[in-house]
Amino acid sequence: MADYSVLIPIVNTDSGDALLMEVRSLLVKQPGEVCFPGGRIEKGETPEAAAVRETCEELGLDPEDIRIISEPKPEIMSDGRRVWSVRAMIGYVAFKRIKPSEDEVAEVFLLPVRWLECDPPEHYDLAEASDEDLPQLLRQYLAGYDAFRRTGETYYWEYEDHGIWGLTARIIRKYLREDPDLNY
Repeated sequence: MADYSVLIPIVNTDSGDALLMEVRSLLVKQPGEVCFPGGRIEKGETPEAAAVRETCEELGLDPEDIRIISEPKPEIMSDGRRVWSVRAMIGYVAFKRIKPSEDEVAEVFLLPVRWLECDPPEHYDLAEASDEDLPQLLRQYLAGYDAFRRTGETYYWEYEDHGIWGLTARIIRKYLREDPDLNY
């Protein structure tokens, strides 16, 4: 079973740190969903190298634009796959040069850490929640996951018409809890 790696790109802006988020292209699996850049770890590759490679492919950055700031941490998916998350800084100048791959990325946006601190996510037990209890965007995303619609739990944020849920929300919550400068 393949391992995967994602980069948690942090951009320092005039308003404070923000997470660089992607919206997946309509041409890939899970179209329209918000995620971090990342993908499959190739044979002989470290999680850090895979996260940097995938970020460069998806966002048109150079490896020198990315400064790793933490050891990778794995998340175990329900099917046993491991997804490694790697925190890194991307300079604001590099952020302004981003040219997303149209094949993989529909758009990018910055998710302010301060907003995340002030707006905790909603929590949904998918086995218990009726469709009417779920936000419209989350219902749309879940439509592509029929096998999982009535299992598990998810956290959910909605920021500027972007729904953030599932593994991405889980990684963000973990990031917020592990950063000693944040009071989440």
